[in-house]
Amino acid sequence: MTLSRAPDGEADGSDSAEDAPVGAPVETRPPLIIEATPLGVRAALKEMRARFGSAITADGTLGMAETVLAEVLNNIVEHAYARDRDGPIELRLAREGVWLQVDVRDYGLPMPGESLPDGRMPGPDVLADDVPEGGFGWFLIRAFARNLDYTRKANQNRLTFSVPLSEEP
Repeated sequence: MTLSRAPDGEADGSDSAEDAPVGAPVETRPPLIIEATPLGVRAALKEMRARFGSAITADGTLGMAETVLAEVLNNIVEHAYARDRDGPIELRLAREGVWLQVDVRDYGLPMPGESLPDGRMPGPDVLADDVPEGGFGWFLIRAFARNLDYTRKANQNRLTFSVPLSEEP
């Protein structure tokens, strides 16, 4: 199974108010639990579209939200659970006004330096052959997401961010 819901009352214990970023909404639904696979990512994107597609009021914002979530989840699949590792990804989605609040957790490898990548585009003087494969994901994430926050605690990665569901206020 690539998508499941954690049973009520069986959360990992880290959902307490003191673990939530300041101003973060409290998600009343159990988290989505997906496998760290391309099919798991696809299932999560489908769920996000089903839950929040009707809240979209501006052209392109659903695509923007999907792009950010896809980049984040694919990075977890490709890097956090790299080297034939697999494991769960916990995904919490909540609407707060015109914002989609996202909380993603995994138990894979930490981010290098336990901090968010810069997400810089290569300069115009870099030859196409010298541009590394990938590397644009964090540029897109940083361009479209707001309030990015990464923490590593007790072997768990946690990334929280916001994406507008309509034109930004």
